[in-house]
Order: sequence, then C-alpha cells, then structure tokens
Amino acid sequence: MQTLELTFDVSAACNIGIPLHVAASLHLPDAINSETAPPEMSLIFAIHGGGYTRQYWHPTFAEETYSFAEFFTKKGQVVLAIDMLGMGRSSKPEDEALLSRATIATAHDSALRQAIEGLSNGQWSKAQHVEVTGMGHSMGGMMIITQAAAFGGMNRLASLGWANAPMQLDDMDSEEMQPSALPTGYLPAPREAMRGFFYAGDVSLEIIEADEAHGSLTPSCMGRDALTPAIVKNAAAALKIPVLVVQSSIDTSSDPQSEAGYFTGSPDVQTQILEGAAHCQNFASNRAEHWAALHQWMENTSPARV
Repeated sequence: MQTLELTFDVSAACNIGIPLHVAASLHLPDAINSETAPPEMSLIFAIHGGGYTRQYWHPTFAEETYSFAEFFTKKGQVVLAIDMLGMGRSSKPEDEALLSRATIATAHDSALRQAIEGLSNGQWSKAQHVEVTGMGHSMGGMMIITQAAAFGGMNRLASLGWANAPMQLDDMDSEEMQPSALPTGYLPAPREAMRGFFYAGDVSLEIIEADEAHGSLTPSCMGRDALTPAIVKNAAAALKIPVLVVQSSIDTSSDPQSEAGYFTGSPDVQTQILEGAAHCQNFASNRAEHWAALHQWMENTSPARV
C-alpha cells in the first residue's frame, strides 16, 4: 500500500473569512501510479467519528491487521481518509462558533472533489472514471449523509454505527448527553467511560489505551447535532443512491432493523449486523468479517449514476 499525506485547501468553498484546510491520507494499491491506472477506479471516501481522527481507518499504533485501508487497498480499492474539519490535523478555527455541520460538509465535499481531480489528471493516477463509495462511522455517518444529500458526488453510501433514531449510548448519563448540556468550544469525548460501548470484552486493553491516546477533541456544534434525534432524517430520505446500514451487537440504535426505513428515496437499502462486536467495528476481533461483508456489498451493489 502507498500512502500520501495530503492537505486540501477548502477556504474558498467554505467562505467563512479565514483560511481552512482538510488533512487527509490517500491510500493507494501498489499497482496504481501517476502513469498507470485502471480506466474505472473505485474510491472509498471515509469519515471518522467523534473523538477520532483519520487513524481510525489506518491506526499506525497497531499492527497491520487493524488497518481498514490495508484490507481494502489489497482488494484494489483506493481509500481517502480525512480528518473531519475541526478535528485531528484539519483546521480548527479559534472561534468554534464559525463551524457548523453545513460548513464542515462543504469542506469535505471540496476535499473529495480535489482528490478525484488528482486521481484523474495524472497527479496521482490517470483514471478515466472514479466511482465513489461514501463511508462514515458514528458521527461520520451523520456527516456522510449530510454531504451526500447536499452535494451528491457519491455512487453508494455506507453508514456505520450511526443511528437516525434516538441514540442509545450504553450507560452514559442521559442528562449529560443532552445537546443543551454541551458547552461551546472543542470538547474531549468521555472515552474511558464509554469503553464498554466502544469495544467488546475481547478487545485488549493495550489496543484500547493506544486508541484512546490518539483521539481528538470534537467541535461542540457537532456534538450537539449528533445528539439531536433524527438530525439528518430529511437528508437520509433525500438520498437516491444504494445505502448500507451497519450496526454492531452493542451500538447506537435500539432497533437496528428500523434504520433502513429512514432512507426512503434509496433504490436499495441493506442492513448488516456485526454480532459479537461493539460500536468501533474497526477494533473488533471480527473486524475482518465486517470488512469482507462491506467489500461484498460494494461488489454486488450496482452504483447509482451521479
């Protein structure tokens, strides 16, 4: 696997009066380079969840078997993993109130379009067509739905560990998790308190602690939106592309099978349940089973025209 560390300037797209950039890792199969590429290229555009960074998709602190990006590049996929605007190494405006879900989705769309251009014009490859699968985990599911509804540009979408119904968050204090209870600014996630929700009992403490050590602060605007039931209900209903809903045995939805019903405009909605796993599927002991099921869905699902 080849990995390019990139920075996309999204200032003009967002137009909020300050410079903004989105940090990203472009993971490419070894066979792809600036001179050669298959005419049809498949790109996974991956957005992490709250309290995380793009390392969720390729954790450099863990062995290769934990890398979503390694798994999919070996299948011939290109993986573009970004740091959500306001998180990781992407821009974090000093005044967090300058950010909003709409602005962040705009930044992500700009980054995706710039990446597709670079994969098509010989900068990194010369693909004649790039097919895009949008993939978001947890809060990233909220954002991939928001972005796809507002800007299109995706041929299919996978929502992993995101609930459109009111979320259940293990045994967290429901009062503390009300949107109105969140202060402004950039907030730490209560990671240690949520270990039983994020990881099944067979995940090693070493992996858990390493994962927590590589976390990120989260813009409070994103936390408030994520805790608001049905915040992207209308966006989900507006999607006209195939959708996959993935939930684990321990996850955000109290009724996982009902989640597909929010995507009323989609021509094909499927649901996968990862048994024996918790919310963070990429750290589950059966993560390879999860990735294989994702890959099979992508292979067997006809892409929508965009």
